[in-house]
Amino acid sequence: MNSNQCEQEEISTDTNDLNIEILVPAIGAVIHDIDLSNSLDKSNIIQQIEQALIRHQVIFFRNQHLTPKQHRDFARLFGNLHTNPFHSHVQDMPELMVLEFGPDRKPSDGKWHTDITFMERPALGCVLYAREIPAVGGDTIWSSMYSAYDALSLPMKTFLSTLSAEHSYAKNFSLTNVHLPDARERLDKAKQELPPVIHPVIRTHPITKRKSLFVNSTFTTRIIGLSDIESDMLLNYLFSLVNKPEYTIRWHWKENDVAFWDNRSTQHYPVGDYWPNCRRMERATIIGDIPS
Repeated sequence: MNSNQCEQEEISTDTNDLNIEILVPAIGAVIHDIDLSNSLDKSNIIQQIEQALIRHQVIFFRNQHLTPKQHRDFARLFGNLHTNPFHSHVQDMPELMVLEFGPDRKPSDGKWHTDITFMERPALGCVLYAREIPAVGGDTIWSSMYSAYDALSLPMKTFLSTLSAEHSYAKNFSLTNVHLPDARERLDKAKQELPPVIHPVIRTHPITKRKSLFVNSTFTTRIIGLSDIESDMLLNYLFSLVNKPEYTIRWHWKENDVAFWDNRSTQHYPVGDYWPNCRRMERATIIGDIPS
């Protein structure tokens, strides 16, 4: 039995009330026969969903019919919610950001990323709801950063464990891709309120205690203490580890699907192959802890 199996066994595994279908060995499971619109806060189902999330890293729920309030309230059961300054939101509900593309707005070039690592407390997880899905395309791919870390050699693990990296919103968000009437004002405000933050290159999950790779091509700008050439070379290598098929699950969306992922141990990639067709997603982002 390896150390990762031992660590996993220390976590409560009581998910007996859930109908769980594992999708691939490394990451991903579907939870069947559950209605997220029901009041779940007073039952142990929420604890079981949380355990399933921790174990499988991204979990999916088919055929949900959630109002925006139900979507928000479900996500709130797992923690306080983040309000994203760079995206539009559902009317009167700033906690639900809207990701909508179609004939008049082409999706930007996809990048692997972990959400809001430009914050001191990046996301614990995100709950993404599919409102409108194209007939073909528009999948999302998730990758296990546990697996990416585990595949590294011991000397590389040892070296990376000594390093920290800078993360900044400015690497991704600019006037070219913030599609809001007050984009310039929002970006100017972010420049004052969201300075770059420093996170470890390898983080330890606060619950499983497993280690994972914690740099991403969307928000990680440099590795502290290395020269620019050294930093770029090492980051490019680490970024290249994310998309190995054995680490990933690709989800084919249907309308009213819900995905809930552990942002502390995953990266994801929205596939923008559906343009000019429409795709509208709504996302609640749960605030996490300071990575260590």
